[in-house]
Amino acid sequence: MIDLYYWPTGNGLKVGILLEELGLDYRVLPINIREGEQHHAGFQRLSANGRIPAIVDHAPEGLDKPLSLFESGAILNYLADKAGRFLPPAGSFERQKVQEWLFWQVGHITPYLSQLQVFKEKAPAPIPFALDLLNAEAARLYRVLETRLSEAPYVAGEYSIADMAIFPWIQPLRQGQDLAQFPHIHAWRERLKARAAIQRAYAKGREVAVNERSLALQ
Repeated sequence: MIDLYYWPTGNGLKVGILLEELGLDYRVLPINIREGEQHHAGFQRLSANGRIPAIVDHAPEGLDKPLSLFESGAILNYLADKAGRFLPPAGSFERQKVQEWLFWQVGHITPYLSQLQVFKEKAPAPIPFALDLLNAEAARLYRVLETRLSEAPYVAGEYSIADMAIFPWIQPLRQGQDLAQFPHIHAWRERLKARAAIQRAYAKGREVAVNERSLALQ
């Protein structure tokens, strides 16, 4: 059994997607970040950074006690390796390509697109300098992804944890991007939206927080 401590934001959803794709036995333990539950001491014992998601694997292979992990990229790598799916074997060229795009998501997509959403949706008044900078970076990141998807159907060639990590963060309406300008992103996004596991992950997210903005799939 795996406990998933999360809220259905972009970072939470990507772990939910992988768990659904793998068919692993798990239970959702909501951490309501809108009410500050991520700051509770009990959760911070699992997630030293005080951010969702985190997991506890109660039956880790080769260990005699439960394993807790925080940071979504580390969780995706661990679960994919545990199941032997969606992450190629260690030492392979294909694995390195998955890691390349996974770390691109962690290092660029989440920080910049999340900041853009905060400045657009939560700032008491518009801050033109921040909005100009972050809108430009969002457009640049979309162009990077569009170029890659013009070369392959999925970011690392085959469907992988890298796609699962990026997908929940591509929210064009919130990020001021027109997918008519990014036809390969649009086609990739439609392919992923059609996957049953992704549909289940989003349905479970709506059971937790139906109005969470990241759950909209326009």
